[in-house]
Amino acid sequence: MLGLATGCSEMTEEPGLNPHGDVISLRFEVPEVMQVTRSMPGTNSAYGGLTNVDWSKYDLRYQVAVYTEDGSTQLVAPQVQTVDTYGPVAFEFRLTPNNTYKFVAWADYVRQGETADLHYNTADFTRIAIQDAPEAQLNDESRDAYFFSKNIAVSQTFGETMTLKRPFAKLRVVTTDWGAEGMSMPDNFKVAYHDCTRFAELNAVTGEAAGSADADVATVYTAALAQDEAGDKLYEGGYDATAGNRTLLVDYLIAGDAQQAIHFNVEMLKGDAPIVEKDFTTNIPIQRNYLTTVLGNLLTVGGSVTIDIDEGFVNGWTDGQEWWSASPVTPVEPACDEIRNASGQAVRTYHIYTREEFAWLPDHIYDMVTESYTDDQGAEQRKAAVTTILIENDIDMSGVDWKPIYTTGENTYTVDGQGHVLRNFSMNGQFGAVYEYKLGPFVLGTYHAYTGVWGKFEGVMKNLTFENITINGLANSEVDVDTEGNPVDHSQEYAYFAGCIGYTGANYSTVVNIENVQARHVRIRASDGLQTQNVGGLIGWIGVGGGNTWLKDCSVDDIMITGYQAGGLVGQVVGGRGVAFTRCSAENVTLRMRGFASTGISGFIGQFNDGAGSKIEQCTYPTNVRYLDDETGLPDESYKPDSPYYGYCSYGKDTPTIVE
Repeated sequence: MLGLATGCSEMTEEPGLNPHGDVISLRFEVPEVMQVTRSMPGTNSAYGGLTNVDWSKYDLRYQVAVYTEDGSTQLVAPQVQTVDTYGPVAFEFRLTPNNTYKFVAWADYVRQGETADLHYNTADFTRIAIQDAPEAQLNDESRDAYFFSKNIAVSQTFGETMTLKRPFAKLRVVTTDWGAEGMSMPDNFKVAYHDCTRFAELNAVTGEAAGSADADVATVYTAALAQDEAGDKLYEGGYDATAGNRTLLVDYLIAGDAQQAIHFNVEMLKGDAPIVEKDFTTNIPIQRNYLTTVLGNLLTVGGSVTIDIDEGFVNGWTDGQEWWSASPVTPVEPACDEIRNASGQAVRTYHIYTREEFAWLPDHIYDMVTESYTDDQGAEQRKAAVTTILIENDIDMSGVDWKPIYTTGENTYTVDGQGHVLRNFSMNGQFGAVYEYKLGPFVLGTYHAYTGVWGKFEGVMKNLTFENITINGLANSEVDVDTEGNPVDHSQEYAYFAGCIGYTGANYSTVVNIENVQARHVRIRASDGLQTQNVGGLIGWIGVGGGNTWLKDCSVDDIMITGYQAGGLVGQVVGGRGVAFTRCSAENVTLRMRGFASTGISGFIGQFNDGAGSKIEQCTYPTNVRYLDDETGLPDESYKPDSPYYGYCSYGKDTPTIVE
């Protein structure tokens, strides 16, 4: 925040300090979005120093210098102030008015009660340099910092808002197989960047990254496991809230505004004993103010990862591909028990124990839920079978570019998770069902949509948890290429995205009963901002209901999605005949909004087309929900949903009944 005030006094015309000049008052803060995250309980590796540093050990130091308009000459040496906890600071200068100055600010962390440089040499603002040795650069949140430089004409009383930004890309590595049976867990790491550029300096006056550092296997960065003094997890929120997920290491990399690719090798050890080594040789994009997350089964030999990129540390691009160590799966037909009921219908129970068996479902679900017969004219027809799919184990789909499961029409069936978890699904949109965009009878375009673990579903789903679900992502990445080096096309990713079910409840007579189904750690971002619609953490789109459509005891946690008609739990409910939500909840939801599409968005349900007959009963909307401007990554303070339970209900339509 920068405010300037001037008064009348005798002064020279030369720019610079003037003891007889006007008092110029400046007030600085780090980004507003950090104020929001700072208030969140616990630590979270998705955020930076304001959330994660131990304030009993560090102060936040502000330095402000004044330069000529072209930045060539420093007129006022950096003034320094520190704060014991997070807070703004005010500086005063006497400058000759009617001149334009370049104000340059730098904020970083120093030892409690000190002002001396800790991680960065700031003697020259045109060459702020990393001064930590390679063995002291990883897993240290106090290496976070902020800066800005801007020309201001000092001529009259005025005020304007300024936002400091990071000179860094933050890289974090999160494993999803911590505590895997039979595996020894690492406690330290060796990291070597290679075949890429690493910057060692920042010119805070121009904002340019400079001073290319060694980026070859000869330079090894080392770190102990990210944990607190008691040996427990250092991070408590986000991905780390789940037992099998753990942030292994973080790094702050000086970066520019343009995307660049990095590559690195990680050797994980317990003491001196090697555990596993991963070499990430494909293009991993980093960019200033972006968080790049490497996520996957990193401790298991043959595991794979996906990437999540976060602008301003709160964005939500999710890589929908497996990238490095692919784990291709050969589908295997699951065991099936089949009997006939009194009506002669096939009654089938499928038992899913392995990832290979679960991978059977996308290409065979229609045959699983129907059976063939010959009609009176001798033609082969299909009719519904009574089908139940039992999930018999936790299933991990790491390394698979998932093809969503979907059926057409009203082929209802039951999925019983029996308390198990489906985890580590990544999707890039290429396998969704074909959606036709029509104007009357004319088809204006076709594209793949209906994307989730289930793209389309009708029936009963219960007792199941979805964990670590990533859809699309890197849609706008300049370094996003496939294994053959070709750009990945995300241009036709539009609608009906969700962690669990993309699209359900199409007709009045459809049965959709979702009970005790949970989703956590869901990242969804499609490429076309104005067409990314019907996006939810659990379900993207629910149809018209009819008394047979309801959710009970369902929840979502740690959801980050971009789009409109978007909600932490459900994106859009068409409604009109009643859709019921009972004892459902959402928490830790971040929604990014784009332009005029900022409507029908909430941390619980995005939009009701018609709430007639619908009921929200004994449900809990999220207390930690953030609405962000997708362009800036900063909170959109102007947006307020119509209700904490839903963003918008179509004009002139009944609103749903809410029973606390």
